[in-house]
Amino acid sequence: MSRRCLTISLIGAVLLATAGCINVAPLVAGQMQEVVVRESPRWFEPNKVAIVDVEGFIGGGGSWLMPGTSVADVKEKLTRAADDTSVRAIVLRVNTPGGEATASDTIYHEVIRFREQTGRPVVAALRSMATSGGYYAALAADRIVAEPTTVTGSVGVSMHYVNMEGLLGKIGLKAEPIESGAMKDIGSPTRAMTPEERQVLQGVINALFERFIGLVRERRPTMTEANLKAIADGRVVTAQQALDLHLVDEIGYLDDALDQAYKLAGIQHADVIIYRPFPSYSANIYSSAASEPDPIARGLGLLLPPWSGATFLYLWTPGS
Repeated sequence: MSRRCLTISLIGAVLLATAGCINVAPLVAGQMQEVVVRESPRWFEPNKVAIVDVEGFIGGGGSWLMPGTSVADVKEKLTRAADDTSVRAIVLRVNTPGGEATASDTIYHEVIRFREQTGRPVVAALRSMATSGGYYAALAADRIVAEPTTVTGSVGVSMHYVNMEGLLGKIGLKAEPIESGAMKDIGSPTRAMTPEERQVLQGVINALFERFIGLVRERRPTMTEANLKAIADGRVVTAQQALDLHLVDEIGYLDDALDQAYKLAGIQHADVIIYRPFPSYSANIYSSAASEPDPIARGLGLLLPPWSGATFLYLWTPGS
């Protein structure tokens, strides 16, 4: 047992003896648990640096189908850190191929909002993969550190469309939609897409791409127009290529990202913490009220990716 844990245990025992009870309301309410993952070398440490993860598929809500990061989860952790004045900086630990365009953008917005409201620095630590929506979220940080083997980039937007008209015809099925307008079922998998419909959807894709590349231009001011043009085709790049293109600030490991957080916060030591969430909670505006799907829906869901349907994605999906 570490000296700090021993100290906390002794203090807890005294409080239990004097108060006669322990308030377990936060646990019962399903609030996040704060866990120290690396202790400061100082005996009593007034400073903390919080690690906030963005990993797996980025979506608006949690998913049993494809584990990942929900907007509500990131918002809850940022709120917890903002309310704790001893948290001096955030390390955004990114390990994701990306996800929904809106969810990626909202996480970016919430990190920017945290920085503006608290004045505390955020350092993004890119791990094995930080592509598309993952890099989009990292743009909100004051500094971006990529590991030597990180794959990043994939600046762009996609929408996955599957035409199943031929397959349905083989089994004797034909869609007969009743709609209010000629393009109401645009992107339907039961028929071929018309050139006009493709043009409309391409316009949406272009607008979302312009927002993405515009944020890269704004948040990475050292990038030249030649750099921007090089990554505008959606390619993925290595950590060294990302550094050469000024997509990231340095190549290093999580320890190096933490050192950058200490430096930007003006501190030398801190407890490094994470927030361990309960499986579900409803503590912020992004929380979901959805219940678990029934067994039939669960079974059908296993046959389809989480982005099935007309979903616009900041996501790297090779082979899709």
